[in-house]
Amino acid sequence: MHGSGADGDHEGGTAASWWAPAVANLLIGMVAILPALCVRRLVTKHILLNCADSPGCTAHFPGHAVGMTLGALLGGGFVLGMVLVVDVLIPWQEGRPLHRWLGMTTLVPAPFAIAQVAGWI
Repeated sequence: MHGSGADGDHEGGTAASWWAPAVANLLIGMVAILPALCVRRLVTKHILLNCADSPGCTAHFPGHAVGMTLGALLGGGFVLGMVLVVDVLIPWQEGRPLHRWLGMTTLVPAPFAIAQVAGWI
């Protein structure tokens, strides 16, 4: 029944065909805020230690550096897994066009960027 509207959001170019990928990737972006905060904390607080000049640097990481590293690695892996499942595997299995879903992955960092600019985090 091609063209009868029975194929849901498989038609091309309509607003409804972009709605589900956009919302799904924005929700993934909400989850991605936690690993992004861990990475930001690691980069701004720990990597910038002044140890580049001395070979026997005695500066040590604070106790929560291991937790931040684990949070960044495990959270980032979880987010990448969600992107793989939501944007590749599910649309591929259902026969939906991958270009819409993969194109909307650019929205994943949007919640973090908006929260950063607004000063919420």
